[in-house]
Amino acid sequence: MKNNIWFIIACILVFCVGYNLNDTAVSFQKYKVAVVDVPEILSHSEEIQELKRQQDKDMEELNILISKAQNEIINEKRKDKLIEKEASYRKQIETKKTEIDKKYNAKLEKVNNSIKAIISDEARKMHYNLVLPAGFVISGGEDITANIIKKMK
Repeated sequence: MKNNIWFIIACILVFCVGYNLNDTAVSFQKYKVAVVDVPEILSHSEEIQELKRQQDKDMEELNILISKAQNEIINEKRKDKLIEKEASYRKQIETKKTEIDKKYNAKLEKVNNSIKAIISDEARKMHYNLVLPAGFVISGGEDITANIIKKMK
């Protein structure tokens, strides 16, 4: 009989402790998740649009250089001059392409960091714990894309 009483008291004690632990776990702050539509943000970024225009202009200049090189190489009759011109133009084209790529990547990184900073600031202001790209989220999360686009302008 005495063992049964101790067993009942122990069960009640375990139940109370478990209930209190569960109540504490439930009362912890829940994560607040936001999602952003990255392609939508990029399509509204004036910096990205300007970067695309500059990239198109640079590629057009490169294509003009390539056309000029092709015309001069085709019209060259002497084999030694042909090889010399081909090597010279190849070097110019590679240098120009490398220069364009470096400039583009540097500007793209700057724009990317700017957009990340805007998203991070907005998430902090709205008390989000996590921001994910909308393409990675199947369900859930609050879409803050419109707020980010407003902040970019």
